[in-house]
Amino acid sequence: MTPLRTPLRYLPQLAALCGLGYLLSAPLVAQEPNLYKSKPAGHEKNKLLVMSASQASLRRATNDSDILVLPGLIADKQKQRVEVMVESTGLGENAPCEFTIVGENSEHAYEALLISFSQPSAVRQALEFIGKTPGQPIDPDGWRYWARGECVELSVVKNGEPPVRLEKLLLDRRTETTLPEVGFRFTGSRWMADPSHPGRKLFAADALQPMAMVSLFNTAHSVLEVPQVAAQGDVYQNTSVNPAHRFSEGQLLKLIIEPVKKADAKGVKDLALRVSEGKGSATTPLVGLERLKNLTFELNDGAALLNGQPSISSVMQALALCDRKKNEYFLTVSFQGEVKLGEVQALASLLSIMDSERGVRVEPPQPGQLHYRVFTPDRELLDRDKRVFHPWELYLSEKDNAVSGKLLAIHSVYGSDGARAELKSAERVVANSEALVKGMEAMDEQAIKSGQPPRPPVIMVFAPSTLRYGPLAKFLERALPSRKLIHVYLDETMPPLTEEKP
Repeated sequence: MTPLRTPLRYLPQLAALCGLGYLLSAPLVAQEPNLYKSKPAGHEKNKLLVMSASQASLRRATNDSDILVLPGLIADKQKQRVEVMVESTGLGENAPCEFTIVGENSEHAYEALLISFSQPSAVRQALEFIGKTPGQPIDPDGWRYWARGECVELSVVKNGEPPVRLEKLLLDRRTETTLPEVGFRFTGSRWMADPSHPGRKLFAADALQPMAMVSLFNTAHSVLEVPQVAAQGDVYQNTSVNPAHRFSEGQLLKLIIEPVKKADAKGVKDLALRVSEGKGSATTPLVGLERLKNLTFELNDGAALLNGQPSISSVMQALALCDRKKNEYFLTVSFQGEVKLGEVQALASLLSIMDSERGVRVEPPQPGQLHYRVFTPDRELLDRDKRVFHPWELYLSEKDNAVSGKLLAIHSVYGSDGARAELKSAERVVANSEALVKGMEAMDEQAIKSGQPPRPPVIMVFAPSTLRYGPLAKFLERALPSRKLIHVYLDETMPPLTEEKP
């Protein structure tokens, strides 16, 4: 996955944590009137036909436990098949396309091929009915950068003609070929809290625009999406309607969803990498990747140990033998508490290369652990004069095996002409994780009272490379649930600031 240039690569997490997701993808509960034409000609007539057919199917399947009928769809457990009624939006020849199929209440039909007469949640229910398990969509807020889920094949049937794979309906402008016929990943969208009814849940793909049932890019909210890394901007620029398979506006069609053929289906392998401090120590201080010599590694596939030796080279050899044609590999990394941060950073630099579609896909960290990306921080944030926002700055030190911290809250002071005149800071000594959270809350409250904007939930942590992983994770433990964007800088210094007096 190619990250955006920092600091923009952290905006999805920042926006989500600040409740500003609409700045990036506009996933708002549909309440505003449509800005674009969202229904093709003949929509209401098509809807009546589809609902009438659904009622007839429901009567026929009353006593058949292998058949599920929902508005606009029918699922057959024995045939392992879901049929969904859809209609064509009538996108023009070579028109750009971001979504293949959206829900009936979507405001994005102008950039989708088809409109489904079934709710996205009904399609998920139907796939579960025939035995498919929803995976997990991406979730940058929760450090999930790789979607998981089984793939299914999607085909479109027109007037009883032979089915056409959904991928054939679209062209990649870069290659001038149709999309690869690899199916679509069943990520399943997600459930979310209903802002209007505390304690109630909403299905994201039903409630949030664009109400995508099948997306051509990676998203947290679609029921199905492409099984490869695909950014929204790239899809919009490079994907268009295939003129060889263009449907007329409002044409009623049938979408067929079936499992990928066994020969083409990829399995999923979950690997675990346990990182510990080595028993011996180098006679001279090590730097960079040489620090990995101080560590021991265990790479496991379930109960099976894959690396013959406890070295990083043995781990790399074991990973090289993984059959990526048959499986997708997901890696969970856990550091033992005694590992020094300098060694963690060295491994993080290597993981940043390995963490790829063709390598291993690093999973979100386990409770009490930090994602390796914490240790590959955004260096542009070190320039206080140029950064677009001011994170918390936390300076950690260790004395007599006890860790303490100094917390800085920085803000810009502007002159009467609107130009920034200087930077000022408020400082607080924090002794542990609980004091850190209380300090942030108190300083936030004081900032709000003085008319300053809310501080983004981002922490820049400055620590010595000799500090051990366990004490760092413990110090940040209480802050992580609400401030997950952490950047750890080792052996770095920042210039002093004018301190504000209370």
